[in-house]
Amino acid sequence: MNDYGPAPPVIFYDQSSGSGSGSIGGGAGNEKFDEMHLPRKPVGFSAYPLADRMPDSPMEYPTTRPQRTRWRGVSEQTVLIALTLIAAFTKLYRIGRRDNVSWDEAHFGKFGAYYLNRTFYMDVHPPLAKMLVGLSELMAGHNGTFNFKGGHTYPVYVNYVFMRIFNACFGIALTPMAFLTFRQLRIPVHFAAMAALFVTFDNAICVMSRFILLDAPLLAFTALSLTMLACFHRQRANPFSPLWWRYLLLTGVALGLVLSSKWVGLFAVALVGFYTLVELYEMFCNVHMPVRTYARHWVARIVALIVIPLFIYALTFKMHFTILNRYHNSANFMPVGFQVRLRGNPLARQPYDIQTGSYVRLQSNDPGAGYLHSHDHKYPTGSQRQQITGYGYADQNNFWSISRRMAAGTFKTPDDVSTIAAPIAGPIQDGDLVSMLHNITNTYLYADFKFTAPMSGKYAEVSAVSVDNDESRNPNMMWVVEIVNAEKRMKDGRIHPLGTPIRLRNLVNGCMLMSTGERLDKDWGWGQSEMACEVTSKPGRKHLWTIERHVNKNLKATNMGQHMSSSFLRDFAVLNKHMWLTNNALIPDHDKHNVLESDPVSWPFMIYPMRMVGWDNKSIKYLEIGNPLLWWGSAAVCLLFPIQLLYWLVRWQRGSMAHWRAGEFREYIDGAMMLWGGWALHYLPFFLMGRVTYLHHYLPALFFGILLLVYQIYHVSIWYLKERGVRRVLYTSVATIAFVFWWFSPLTYGWDKPIKQLKGMQWTSSWPVYEDRFEL
Repeated sequence: MNDYGPAPPVIFYDQSSGSGSGSIGGGAGNEKFDEMHLPRKPVGFSAYPLADRMPDSPMEYPTTRPQRTRWRGVSEQTVLIALTLIAAFTKLYRIGRRDNVSWDEAHFGKFGAYYLNRTFYMDVHPPLAKMLVGLSELMAGHNGTFNFKGGHTYPVYVNYVFMRIFNACFGIALTPMAFLTFRQLRIPVHFAAMAALFVTFDNAICVMSRFILLDAPLLAFTALSLTMLACFHRQRANPFSPLWWRYLLLTGVALGLVLSSKWVGLFAVALVGFYTLVELYEMFCNVHMPVRTYARHWVARIVALIVIPLFIYALTFKMHFTILNRYHNSANFMPVGFQVRLRGNPLARQPYDIQTGSYVRLQSNDPGAGYLHSHDHKYPTGSQRQQITGYGYADQNNFWSISRRMAAGTFKTPDDVSTIAAPIAGPIQDGDLVSMLHNITNTYLYADFKFTAPMSGKYAEVSAVSVDNDESRNPNMMWVVEIVNAEKRMKDGRIHPLGTPIRLRNLVNGCMLMSTGERLDKDWGWGQSEMACEVTSKPGRKHLWTIERHVNKNLKATNMGQHMSSSFLRDFAVLNKHMWLTNNALIPDHDKHNVLESDPVSWPFMIYPMRMVGWDNKSIKYLEIGNPLLWWGSAAVCLLFPIQLLYWLVRWQRGSMAHWRAGEFREYIDGAMMLWGGWALHYLPFFLMGRVTYLHHYLPALFFGILLLVYQIYHVSIWYLKERGVRRVLYTSVATIAFVFWWFSPLTYGWDKPIKQLKGMQWTSSWPVYEDRFEL
């Protein structure tokens, strides 16, 4: 007996039939492997030579679950509890020392407060992690009035220490999940403990878990996804058993949680997706598996790994919409049916029927185009008349007086229209001929095909002409109103605010007022949206306009909410699209480069740690710096792993591995690919992103990298060393990593003295410990 525990019975594989004989032990009764669900094991398909290999190594026995073991007489549960207590100490020690709003607490603390005062807000991340921040504030007794301004001292009524402890619990959970993951990968207790301690003793993970941020929940749900996947992996020989279903469904739940916290959770989804595709492909190649059984595998995974995560993701947005029922101007991009249901929304009460003389504010249905706008500035080219633009903010120059000139059906051509006739009183209806008078500059909306739009160059120019100009008597200033897909409760043939999208078709040439998607020159058009007029038989969203605001002192305001319908799926889709657009608009600021921002290429070797707060002599200073040995070591094994894999595949192909034991390579490679794939999928996609990136974006990849580092240390040790050497590697590695963690702990737990008094922290010249050569 040694620390690996009792050896279970060996399973022998009949290479001619692909079937297995024997049994699997583990204290839960004997179960036979089903030949339908096990791929054939090539003879001698191993990874490394077995010099002085201990005969009861668990790597030889592909059982359905890891064996229960004891470590020097201590039970596995006791080890797990001890590891969790160590993690709790590292995350909670002096957690409330800095009583100022620090780093991104200014953002996420404020978002959490919005859930308490129920005010709508817009952010680029899904809501789950921020709702958890809100929950921590609720449990701490916060009333939602503190605005979390960066650097401000927390008032006495804000229990920021409890909020940080709540958040740190997610960082603490990484340690037991790392341990459980390794046990499911058939790693013995002491090396599983080593993996847990390595995760615990990374300074960057520790410091980012000690503030009110989203990184700790994201990491915890990422780790949970990996743990559940490893548990499911161990049940692959028992398909459709209760444990198999449990871990498959829990994997889907974990994916839903991580995806609902940040979109980088998609990388965890991709990891499970690739694993699933490989698994299904192997089943497809198994000629012994009935088609019906194979179909059941597909259905089970579709339900558990697609339907359940999407359901949880949508559910978090449903909760988000339900809680946030108060208006904020950040909701202006949402569908109007959603907006009018927010308490305090100025759009919720306005006159219902739009009539001659009403002042209206038209918003383009083309995302980002803004409101129909004009100002007293001329085009530098073309007609050189007054500009018509799209402006994204509320402004008096967005208001137009609409007048009914002729009723629908009473005109066909411009010759039927008198531009000097008095407007017709009454509501404006579908097909009516109207004019649009700009309220501030007293000019008419005008289309002219003799000139093209200044930026796109392929549509008719739209401009504004003064009422005193002879051109204002041309029929070019006349527009036909066309209602498109009015709200069900507004289908009375009249135009109303919010619920009757319209097209404006010019009377003379039949072109439709549109947003081109281009931006005007910043020197003369201030970067506002270009507007034009297009003749087309296939109008789209860029030709649609919604009367967002209606002002008429002669008409009584009504509750628009009773006329508007709202669809959760539509609101859900619009918000996610806006999150995507806003996220892509977060482009790098090269003035801040390497002060706050950093490139992905610099992350694995931690070239640019990040100062999280001010760096003056009297402030408490925190540096987002990781444990250098863990970062550099994990980077090395992750970058070298593809070369190592290629080497052993070539040796296997050449038949030079026959003297090693069957089945080992597959058992090893399943775990290694799971961990390396997690690192690669959480790291490499950042090279394709144009958005701003920070060092903490690497932390999910780092978690996988640290686990792969321990995984490789374990396997290399047992392949090449005797038991005593394995123990020396274990104890020396843990002690060294713990010492380096302690060495950099002043920057993790806060240093309140002049930084020059802290010696030995500058291991590379690029680290901004004492000086930052990129500082603004």
